Amino acid sequence: MPIAANVGRIASVYGREKGTSMLRLIKGLESGPEEGKKQSPKEKAAWEKLVDVYKNASADDRKAAAALVERAKNGKRDAAVVTITPGTAAVLFFDCNKQNRGWSYSNSESYASQITGNDWHFTGQGISFLISGNIGDGQHRLAAIALADQPIEVPVTFGMTEDAIIALDAQRRRQPSDFLDIVRKETDSKRKQQVVKRGFHYLAASAKDEEAARPYLLRNSSEVVRAVESNRHMLEEAISIADDSVRGRSNPTMSSSDAAGIVFALLVAGWNKAKIIADLDVLQTGIDREGGASPLFVAADQLQKEAAKRERSSLTARYGAVVRAFQLHEQGAKAVRVSDIRSAMKPKNLPAPVFPGTDQGTEAA
Repeated sequence: MPIAANVGRIASVYGREKGTSMLRLIKGLESGPEEGKKQSPKEKAAWEKLVDVYKNASADDRKAAAALVERAKNGKRDAAVVTITPGTAAVLFFDCNKQNRGWSYSNSESYASQITGNDWHFTGQGISFLISGNIGDGQHRLAAIALADQPIEVPVTFGMTEDAIIALDAQRRRQPSDFLDIVRKETDSKRKQQVVKRGFHYLAASAKDEEAARPYLLRNSSEVVRAVESNRHMLEEAISIADDSVRGRSNPTMSSSDAAGIVFALLVAGWNKAKIIADLDVLQTGIDREGGASPLFVAADQLQKEAAKRERSSLTARYGAVVRAFQLHEQGAKAVRVSDIRSAMKPKNLPAPVFPGTDQGTEAA
């Protein structure tokens, strides 16, 4: 079926509004980029790929999609294991997806990374059809199959009524920590998951380019599990150091949970454990021992002021202030301006958490 003939279903339309190029949809499709909302380059590229896969779907792809829709429309409760091709997935995503929540690029990208990274597993979760022939559940898996450009075997269920939509995803979503706890018997799995996510996020955000950031990007649950298991010792050290830094203090500059993330990032970057402990101890006291404007005191003062704000800076930005203060302190700086610390909280100025004196550290500091 030509895409132009599929009125009210899907079209990629480029509009100009105040000089900004955006994607918008012809009325009818509930799933897709929001009209007027600026898309990130990655999200825009993903959407364009989905449209391209749809346009290039073969006659067999469309026939397979039609067969599934017809099976759904007979209203019988049924199930089957089906191999969904990228073309069939795109056709179902665009033509049969009018009774679903909005499409999330990040969800589909996460699934696609599992497929391309050989982390996809056959489970009871697949694609569910409503008796109307529309998709009731699984739009992000369909988009992922199209984006990954690989056929995937999934369970497909039929006979779902619209009233059943309210029961979908109503409970807490399983986390990587659940797998680590149940299957791997990992201790303190939730805390380790939180710390590795926070530390890796900062390492990626402060990296000089995409290539340097890539090792720290956690795109799906499998990658989180591997990150925890391969960094277990450092995660346990980071948690221990952070917990010790708040012990006996009624009002530390950072909570133990927040401190653990940046301590982990510093350990990954090669910082000496003793220096981290010493610098964090001073930061947590918020007391200036060097004359009134030392890096650690200024950073602590700014973080404490941030904590009092209704809309404070992101945790990543606050980590930037900590890293800059640690680096300046280790370089021997006795006094700094507030702007020296505040500038490190800006997204484009986040300092890589490397120790001063190394080639990278000298450049970063």
